[in-house]
Amino acid sequence: MNHHNNLKSTSNKSVFRILGLFFLVASYSFLAYKLITYKQYHELVAELSQFTVSRYSWLVVVFLLLPINWLIESLKWKLMTVHVQTISLKTSVKSVLAGITTGFFTPNRVGDLVGRVMYLDTENRKSGVTLSLLSSLTQNMVMTLCGLPACILFFATTKTNNSATIYYPLYVLICLILIGLIYFFLPQISSLFNKSRFSDRIKEFTDCLSNYSPKELLQIISVALFRYMVFCVQFYFMLKFFGIELSVLQALIAIPTSYLFVTFTPSFAFSDAAVRSSIAVLVIGIFSPKVIGIALAGMCIWLINFVMPMLVGSVLIVRKR
Repeated sequence: MNHHNNLKSTSNKSVFRILGLFFLVASYSFLAYKLITYKQYHELVAELSQFTVSRYSWLVVVFLLLPINWLIESLKWKLMTVHVQTISLKTSVKSVLAGITTGFFTPNRVGDLVGRVMYLDTENRKSGVTLSLLSSLTQNMVMTLCGLPACILFFATTKTNNSATIYYPLYVLICLILIGLIYFFLPQISSLFNKSRFSDRIKEFTDCLSNYSPKELLQIISVALFRYMVFCVQFYFMLKFFGIELSVLQALIAIPTSYLFVTFTPSFAFSDAAVRSSIAVLVIGIFSPKVIGIALAGMCIWLINFVMPMLVGSVLIVRKR
């Protein structure tokens, strides 16, 4: 029996290693494709050639906030796995960075879970899959919670008179309520699943949700909110770097609205640069005519927040193998 379990454990490890390497190769292939086919390098060079030394201070701050951004996400992952497996903050950082790499190739970064569960014990990886999806859910909740009021103010400010001004915020509000109800009633939902006729099949995935207290769920959301604030500040400073001047009110409307639109736009992480840039131009372009600068800010924040951690994560995946 032990021999059978050991074989199963070894087989599971091999599957996740193969998946990790597959996503690694696929991610780099698509990244290379995006960099080779990018057609605005001349605009980027022209924009950078006009910069003064003082403007680079904004870029320095963006880079300084990068490790804080992902350290907060690692703290959140450590908090989320506490009822499944106690991991150190160092291991949590490795999990998160590996997840960025494996999520790069998949729709809305769902492949993130492959990298994250690689750093959990074999018997805890099914729970890790669920917790990884839950981690994404918490960040989307925060983006929606903060983005909805900003979105309403955006439509009011731009005096847009079409059905989008009513139906889009309403759709987002309904999603927020549903997600919020699911999140804060996770222990009860888990108990219901465990009592159902499918409990034998899904228990290993859902049992991990039954031990959270309301205080712990609120704590996780608070960490997600703190991280959200960090990458909003990063985006603001990146806009400043490219000479996009927004008032505090305009930034509080435009940046959360941009992130809200990105949240509800299906995409692959490797196409995020194009998606984020186009949405940034659509939203922030209302407040500033510097379209090229806005698009470049959207692209560069993607390069810093996703591509750089992906490079580190890929090294971790290879070493893990």
